[in-house]
Amino acid sequence: MESQADSAREPTTRPRLFIKEMVMQNFKSYAGEQRVGPFHKSFSAVVGPNGSGKSNVIDAMLFVFGKRAKQMRLNKVSELIHNSSNHQNLDSAGVSVHFQEIVDTEDGTYEAVPGSDFVIKRVAFRDNSSKYYINNRSSNFTEVTKILKGKGVDLDNNRVKLSRFHL
Repeated sequence: MESQADSAREPTTRPRLFIKEMVMQNFKSYAGEQRVGPFHKSFSAVVGPNGSGKSNVIDAMLFVFGKRAKQMRLNKVSELIHNSSNHQNLDSAGVSVHFQEIVDTEDGTYEAVPGSDFVIKRVAFRDNSSKYYINNRSSNFTEVTKILKGKGVDLDNNRVKLSRFHL
C-alpha cells in the first residue's frame, strides 16, 4: 500500500504554482533591493542566527499576500519602510513575489510552463496606504486573490502556512 508521503512525491502532469524568487525594496531591516531565491520547487526554509532578518522575510511574504500591519506585529503599514541612519526618510517599501507555473517530471526536476510567469507586488507608503501591482500594472487585493485562487492558492481558507504564521 502506498503511503501519503510517497504519493506526494509522484510527479504530476498538472501545472502547479511555484515561487521563483522574492524581491524586497527598503523593507524593514533591508535597505535597498534584496533578492531571496531562487526557491526550491518543493521545499524552502528561512534559516539563520537570531537577529538576521528571518522574521522580516516571512513578514515580506505576509505583506504581499495581504496581511495588515497588526498581523505582522506592527501598528502602521508605514513601519515596514526601512529607516536607519544611512537610509532616512525613504518614501516607500515594496515586496515583489515572482511566480511561475511548473510541471514536475519523473526525474525529479520540473519544466516551466511557457508564458506562465507573473509578478505580484505590494508597496507601502509613508501615509500608511499601500498599493498592489500585477506585472507592473496597478491592481487591488481582490484581483490578486482572484488570480491566486485561480492558480490553486486560496488565501481566504488558511491553507497556506508560512512558518508559525498563517496566511
